Amino acid sequence: MLLTPMIKIDTNQKGISKQEWWAATAVAVVTAVLLLLPYWLGQVTTPDGRFYLHLIMNPEDSLTYWAKMRQGLAGHWTYTIPFTPEPHQPAAVGVFYIWLGQAARLTGLSLTAVWHLSRFIAAILLFLSTFTFTAVFLADGLSRWTAYLLALFGSGLGWLLFLGGQPYWLGALPIDFKQPGAHLFFTALTFPHIILGTALILFNMVALKRIGDGQNSPRFHLWVWATLAGMGNILLGIAYPFLIYIVALTAVIYFLYLAANIKGIPWQTGFQMALLFLIPAPLYLYYGWVWRTNVVFRMWDAQAGTPSPPWPHFLVGYGLLLLLAGLFWWKRPLRRPDMVILWCWIAAVALLVYAPLGPQRRFVQGVHVALAVLAAAGWVQVVLPRLQRTAGWQRLMHNPRYSLAKMSRFSVMLFLLVMGLSNLLLLVDVARVAALTQPDLFFRPTDEAAAAHWLNEQGDLAIVLADYQTGNFVAAYAGNPVMLGHWAETVDFLHKVTTVAHFYDKTTPDEWRQVYLAEFNVAYVWSGPRERALGGFEPAAAPYLTAVYANDTITIYQVTP
Repeated sequence: MLLTPMIKIDTNQKGISKQEWWAATAVAVVTAVLLLLPYWLGQVTTPDGRFYLHLIMNPEDSLTYWAKMRQGLAGHWTYTIPFTPEPHQPAAVGVFYIWLGQAARLTGLSLTAVWHLSRFIAAILLFLSTFTFTAVFLADGLSRWTAYLLALFGSGLGWLLFLGGQPYWLGALPIDFKQPGAHLFFTALTFPHIILGTALILFNMVALKRIGDGQNSPRFHLWVWATLAGMGNILLGIAYPFLIYIVALTAVIYFLYLAANIKGIPWQTGFQMALLFLIPAPLYLYYGWVWRTNVVFRMWDAQAGTPSPPWPHFLVGYGLLLLLAGLFWWKRPLRRPDMVILWCWIAAVALLVYAPLGPQRRFVQGVHVALAVLAAAGWVQVVLPRLQRTAGWQRLMHNPRYSLAKMSRFSVMLFLLVMGLSNLLLLVDVARVAALTQPDLFFRPTDEAAAAHWLNEQGDLAIVLADYQTGNFVAAYAGNPVMLGHWAETVDFLHKVTTVAHFYDKTTPDEWRQVYLAEFNVAYVWSGPRERALGGFEPAAAPYLTAVYANDTITIYQVTP
């Protein structure tokens, strides 16, 4: 019997019983609740004078999702970028969060409730998809549950870098603590579109395996798998579009393997695989048309690169799992055909993370699950039998309190503990951030929230000039376009950082300011602590600015001719 948290599973059973499905569901739900706790801690510990954003990481990107939800709440079905002042046509880009805003509008729930409910539901869906995925490849209970728990709670060995005093080794944080897509636990702690996108990748990989194994299945079933995966890729294109690169390259590598294996071209298999991409093709053609015709969206895409860290960080994050996976491949040659799709996926990721594409580091999304399956099989089916033959293990077996099953479970739990230490540190750290340190960008002054609320009530969606962090908040919570608000979605971002700082510099001539305001049709100038820190400009002394709102720390000025 394998002891999971409060649940006993028969590890000798080959199929999956109803009890095991309930156990997997219980683990999924408990884990999803656990991942809500840091956010709840932030809610119950918010001090007076602070407004909690219900975020605990990456506030700048998070607020772009919030801005999309706000537009959906206002009844829109397409996205107009509020983080830049340039006029442009809206487009059906980023509409996953527009839809969440529409859900809030239709149900009457707050955006905060919809945000966390969507995270919670998506996390449970991802975890159960992961359990189903492990069951496709691993028939015995011990291997399957080791893979499931390793996929949910495992991470890399980045904690060793912290222990060794090298948190910024080679100029970068370990991927365990930097890249939400690197491991499922981190993924489920962040954003609903990433969580859902990962579940859809898993479904794609199962579909590709079914199609590749097609000689033992009715032809109709294979076309059904291909059609369902293609429809799923429409949703993938809406939630996390560039993840289609992972599926596409994996499919190409897998097809080449199948062709080499039969020394010919499996035409039917190729057509079925192609259907995965032909069905969502109109959506991606639409995206291509938007990038071609809409300069603001094209510049957003051009600035949105996320380069990969130095390659040794991937070895720290995945090296031990790769070693165990390699042992399994070497020592269990009869199982290789069943696992080929996993290795094709890993190979695709290895090629993509340094390909000349903008989202480099994000292409690791979900690959931890493939590694968890292979590493669990390596641990349970290769390493554990060798441990059981050692003299130390045999001596322990003479103790009547120990048994082979108990010792096997204990070794698995130790392995999972070592592999989960980074996630434990991550959870403790985000809980500390939410409950104790409460940094400014997550817990804003209530004066900022009140001023943003006033702007929202005006309903004119006029352009606001403010500091970068102010603009990031205003665009999301007031809905107004801002001069400067996001590192990717603000057109010509670096230049605007410079010019906004120049505007608030007290030595800047008023003539320049007036030309600048007129050039971008700015209606409001925000003046608060962040803006005053840029250079000491006093808007109250400018004859072309009129105060229209004020509280203890924030004044909003309207631009007058």
